[in-house]
Amino acid sequence: MNAQRIKSIAIKVTILVALLPLVACQAKPEQASNRHRWLLGYVAPSIYPVEINDMNAMDKNGEPMAPIATQIKAVGRSVQSVRRIFPHYDSYALPLSVFTIQAGEQLGGGTVELPDYFEINWTSLVNLKRYQTRVNITKQIRDIINQGTLSAPPDRPSEQEECHYFVFNFGFLPDGRVKVWLGGCGPFKYVGTITPYKAIEEKKSAYFSQEDIDEQKHFSQRATDLGYPDPRYHIPRNKVNKVLHRKYDVQHKQWQVIEGTH
Repeated sequence: MNAQRIKSIAIKVTILVALLPLVACQAKPEQASNRHRWLLGYVAPSIYPVEINDMNAMDKNGEPMAPIATQIKAVGRSVQSVRRIFPHYDSYALPLSVFTIQAGEQLGGGTVELPDYFEINWTSLVNLKRYQTRVNITKQIRDIINQGTLSAPPDRPSEQEECHYFVFNFGFLPDGRVKVWLGGCGPFKYVGTITPYKAIEEKKSAYFSQEDIDEQKHFSQRATDLGYPDPRYHIPRNKVNKVLHRKYDVQHKQWQVIEGTH
């Protein structure tokens, strides 16, 4: 082997060794950030509770990549419970607060690696309709989670520290839509509203269990006892599209309720 060829190979090896750290950093950007394993949160209007039938974190090949606990039978806090946080709650809006969201989590030790999408199969317990929702974890979502942001306690805004969003929060609406926010790092960050991935499938009476029927009667009766129209036949679109947040007023040292559409 001549001297010129040996010199050429040496230069290539030197360049490759210099690039290895950069390649390693780019190969697993999610592992490089110092953040928590991701968690889940669920919320629904009190008058339109839902059941999570199946919840999966999927990879790009459509295979489950992390087992998720689905022990939550009914999503949707009682009106009385929500009104401890939102005193004038009307039962229709999505009450978005760490005190009203029902937590979900990974089984076992969990992972910080993000799935390519979440697939949620769920049922409206009032009208007994089933929906399948697919929430894609886009580049925008990954960037928000990986980059981190500055956050501070609501009553001490000057004490900012870096943190990372790590909670995926899902708000279920009776018409099959699902609102999505990131949480766990300051104010909730709205991601978007997802329509059902598959066509709505009504349960046929042959598939009703006695438990299904009893639950439907229970939630419908609970609503009518509180003076609301029967929720099985009445969905006020403008009301169920509302979202309630809380914001701390530093000047007056009290929480304020903020109403919006996300």
